[in-house]
Amino acid sequence: MKRLISTLLTVAISTGAVAALTSCGENRDEQLKLYMPGEYIDEDIFEEFSKWYKAETGKTVTVSVKNFDAVEDIQKAVEKNKSDYDLLVPSDYMVEYLIKKDLLLPVDKTVIDVEKNGLFKEEYLETSREFDPELKYTVPYMYGTLGLVYDITKTGKQIDSWTALFGDEFKDHRSIKDSIRDTYVAACLYNEREALNALSGNEKKAKVQSIFEDTTAETISKAKATLNAIKEGTIWDVDDVKFKMAAKSSKVAVALMWSCDAGYVMNDYEDADGNDQEGNRNLWYVVPKEGGNVYIDAFVISKYAKNVEAANYFLKFLCQKDIAVKNSEYAGCISPVAEAYDELLAYYNDDEENEGMFDGTTPGWKEMFIETMFPSA
Repeated sequence: MKRLISTLLTVAISTGAVAALTSCGENRDEQLKLYMPGEYIDEDIFEEFSKWYKAETGKTVTVSVKNFDAVEDIQKAVEKNKSDYDLLVPSDYMVEYLIKKDLLLPVDKTVIDVEKNGLFKEEYLETSREFDPELKYTVPYMYGTLGLVYDITKTGKQIDSWTALFGDEFKDHRSIKDSIRDTYVAACLYNEREALNALSGNEKKAKVQSIFEDTTAETISKAKATLNAIKEGTIWDVDDVKFKMAAKSSKVAVALMWSCDAGYVMNDYEDADGNDQEGNRNLWYVVPKEGGNVYIDAFVISKYAKNVEAANYFLKFLCQKDIAVKNSEYAGCISPVAEAYDELLAYYNDDEENEGMFDGTTPGWKEMFIETMFPSA
């Protein structure tokens, strides 16, 4: 499951040669290739899909997955290299880009139609329509928010502002995602904190939205200054910090993180080596009072897909309640598939069903966890 990054040219060349030789003999009609973030799908479902697909179509298929570090890697893989991945998992803004560049194939609505029979929670379909107006290319996979994870044993208090990340209080004890869009926006929200905190309701929502869309030279310059000011002493990271914070082996007190990462390590989880670990109930998550965002990650079919039929059936398979629940529990976030969402919400709210997972936690931790997984309006 861990991504292996070749750093030596000789390794890259030899790997490419092996890939070229392998591709010559492979039967792509019997393979389904995924390109997606790490720790984001329960790979045990792949064998289940192969059996289900055989029953549905009479055809044989095996599933393989390659992980990327950043969503922007999709641009290189598809737009530049024309890689033959069948299914991609971009975030909302990257979906919009891929549609504009004509790099996606439409989903076959005779196989899976996300708008039929209340299959998905409507609020997340509505969000999806912002980047795929006709829901022509996407099947929503997971949703989440952008915010802060903090270890209350290190902060000594609850935090609720981007100031905890960019101010001086936790200097040398902070971590920021090595992710261009999220880091840029977090800095911009911090820079506009006074204006944002003076607003509420729809006015505040409109202001936050405008910040996400603001790439003027002045705004970029201010964001650059804010990030440069904390460059030294900050841990720049994608995945490692969440595991170290969970294992209590990091000095980090507060970190920029997606809610799915937070949920993954606050609950019992599988570490980078594939070992089961107990979740860290000293970790808290918050969308800062200045604002954040709700993101949707979706499965899409690449323009260069070689097994389009299996891709469409895999999308249908993912939308089954039991499969959506499995992936939600594995990934640490919640599927917008309606039946899975409702079942998981009921599970976390029922202390008998969840086998006392909130026993012994600090007052308010259960409510915080559920808000992280099922954010209120």
